[in-house]
Amino acid sequence: MTAIVVFESMFGGTQAVAESVAAGIASCGLPTDVVEVGRVVGDGERAPWWPDDVLLLVVGGPTHRRGLSTGETRASAREHGEVVSALTGLDRWLASARAVRELPVAAFDTAWGTPDGGAASAVIAERLLALHGRLVAPPETFRVVGTAGGPSAGEVDRAWEWGRHLVSTVR
Repeated sequence: MTAIVVFESMFGGTQAVAESVAAGIASCGLPTDVVEVGRVVGDGERAPWWPDDVLLLVVGGPTHRRGLSTGETRASAREHGEVVSALTGLDRWLASARAVRELPVAAFDTAWGTPDGGAASAVIAERLLALHGRLVAPPETFRVVGTAGGPSAGEVDRAWEWGRHLVSTVR
């Protein structure tokens, strides 16, 4: 059995959180792949990296304008420099993904500058539920420091613990 963490990241903060979530999952003995959304085939077909024995799917991305990134917000991010997820975003992948049929799923986002947290994780969770996933934890927000500061103090450790918690919900 394996877990997959699919992420979208503009400046690396969400990628760092995704890698920490994956490390927490892997620390429980569950092999885990971390996959940037641009490596996911957008037409709903399984990409070559997708194992047959997936036990858990975790999806995360940055909060843009209190939701998922869009073509417009990704273009705006590119104006500030090179971005990690340059090919596509979670909005496109989730719109074209095939059903996950009761697969345990979880959603997270990263946010900065909004006192009440992110909202991308709620949208991701809704889309995963629409794909017939089984949500195993409430959507989670991790704080980042601006566009280049990475995760806020303590957030990498919190993401690792959250990853460990997710394993306990599926075993």
